[in-house]
Amino acid sequence: MLRFFQIAKNNIQSLASKQQKRSKKPRHRCRPRQESGQVSLTEAMVAGSATLLIVAASAMALRSTETLITRSGDKATLRQNTVNGLRLMRSEIERSIHLVVNSDDSFDETKAHLNINDTRYEADLKSCREQAGNRAFQPVFGAKMVELSTPIFYGVSTGDSGYTILRCGAPLSIDGSYNETESIFLSTVLEDIAALPCTEDNCDPPRNLKDVISESRSTNSNNDKFDYQFTNGFTAYREFQEPALRFETDENYKLIRIVDPTDGSTDPDDKISSSFLMASNAVGATTTQELEFAAFARADKQVTNELTSGESQVLSGAFFKNIRSKKVRFIIDGSGSMSACVMWGNSYGKWQIYFDPRRGYFWSRRHCAMTRMRALQNELYMLLNDLPDDTQIGLRAFSSDGYANHKTWNEFGEGLVRLGDPGVRDSAKAFVQTLDDARPTKWGGTIPWKAIQAAFDDPETEALYFLSDGQPNVDRNRGRWSQHDEQETAQYYSGLNTSRDVNLKVHSTSLGVASTWMRTMSELTGGAYTQVDQDSLKEQR
Repeated sequence: MLRFFQIAKNNIQSLASKQQKRSKKPRHRCRPRQESGQVSLTEAMVAGSATLLIVAASAMALRSTETLITRSGDKATLRQNTVNGLRLMRSEIERSIHLVVNSDDSFDETKAHLNINDTRYEADLKSCREQAGNRAFQPVFGAKMVELSTPIFYGVSTGDSGYTILRCGAPLSIDGSYNETESIFLSTVLEDIAALPCTEDNCDPPRNLKDVISESRSTNSNNDKFDYQFTNGFTAYREFQEPALRFETDENYKLIRIVDPTDGSTDPDDKISSSFLMASNAVGATTTQELEFAAFARADKQVTNELTSGESQVLSGAFFKNIRSKKVRFIIDGSGSMSACVMWGNSYGKWQIYFDPRRGYFWSRRHCAMTRMRALQNELYMLLNDLPDDTQIGLRAFSSDGYANHKTWNEFGEGLVRLGDPGVRDSAKAFVQTLDDARPTKWGGTIPWKAIQAAFDDPETEALYFLSDGQPNVDRNRGRWSQHDEQETAQYYSGLNTSRDVNLKVHSTSLGVASTWMRTMSELTGGAYTQVDQDSLKEQR
């Protein structure tokens, strides 16, 4: 069990014990939800596979210890700190109805609720800054819940040796509900955000970071180092000794994504490609950890399995659910249709090629804040961060033979590999990040048969997580795919379990279309089927 859940469990048990002594009432036990042949997407609406318990436990851990962070400079601890803090932030964003931001866009009366500078939020933001004391608190965004009159605010602040993200808002109860009658409180959710290193052009004057932070510790929200206003969908590029942290949103203010804090296009020596953390241990050795994060406000969308539903919306957090097996393979669609844009941004830039299910590939200078592929990469990246060290995994992308994304992650061989072994976790995340390297027209088509067969051929694999966003281009025998292939294909693969010592459960996710053969294959193998509807892949309105 991850340290996060141990902390959460201890806090929950402690509180429950105290409540039991006071009330003399028996404590109800939480019964784990069993796997079934089909999973309703509504289960993913709030906090993914762990539901509201994660949010409540996180908040209780924050309230009891003031932080989820365990102080240590080793890589494993830094990674776990990242998982803990971002899990809470993601859970709250995804259960919210909309975000509030500081944007240079003009908000008319109908959109005033999206403006973090609106007068309705002044008192709470003032309280957040007062609680921060001599630490800066610059709000970046707020997540507005149905049950709260004011958002939960997340902001950038200072730490002992770097920068932090703070959460400011109403506390959570053990059942996952918010308690608005209590005073808002301020908690650290992410420590050790690095200060950007210098380049040849910005090293003067060479100043001690502690001096910079000391000067930055002010309640003055206009401090340049904490300027996090969104312009054309992005906060500003960061400079020397400023937080290595930059954010992106979409045109409808539903998305928060952490992105590269520097403008590499103007500096050929810029080797930074993402926001990152940095920590030092007792002997002065430093460890870094990339920050990959995206979350979508979506609680106002009804998630259904009906293609005709114009209000369905699942963009992330529902691709891979209920991972209980310790021996699991991921097979992911690398085809060009995964370049379809899910959420458009506010800016325009260089020409990019995208896929549209109705008209095929097209070029646009409009910036896409999130494609299907990017959403998949983000979720799988964070999942690989989150899985316990003793999980054994396999990872493969499929498309067409000879195309860029028809490839196997085989740096450690073709068998299952333990995530906690040296270099494995980082290698798996790096593999996932390569899936959008080539131009989408070079990614390939939808031909999953070799990848699925390889999973069934491995006697050790117990669970297969299979995601595809379209019907196969050809059937298993390289003929034309038709409706007649649906049942036969599902029965063929489920039939392979008869020759296996361990039944392989296939958990499939159909992205963008209904898939009878994927649904049937999951049902016949005892796995779960998830359908992410076609309407959910269109931009939010």
